[in-house]
Amino acid sequence: MKRPHPRHARRGRGPIAKRWIYWKRRYAHPTRRDWVLLGCLLGVAAAAACSVVDFRLGAVVLAIVPAGLSGFRAMPPPWTEVWTNRSKAVDITTCLLFAGLLVGLAFLVPLSR
Repeated sequence: MKRPHPRHARRGRGPIAKRWIYWKRRYAHPTRRDWVLLGCLLGVAAAAACSVVDFRLGAVVLAIVPAGLSGFRAMPPPWTEVWTNRSKAVDITTCLLFAGLLVGLAFLVPLSR
């Protein structure tokens, strides 16, 4: 009866090493989409930190994120590679509308003090 090879004697890379190589290659050179996502996450974290100080300040800082995205969307063609197959006007309008709604809600909600 033939015994199976011990674990250290197997050939090739294991599944964890292969996955590590894939992730290392994938994220070695981040694309513009990755930077936009990182900027959005940092904006949300800043809004959460500001909301500890004041609710309305946190809402205004949070509204800056979609307003910044609309400004980023309105830039010339090399910067618009993040979005594909969508209307530029609809994106800008939606982001600005969402930012306006956030600020409007922040000042409509009464403070509970």
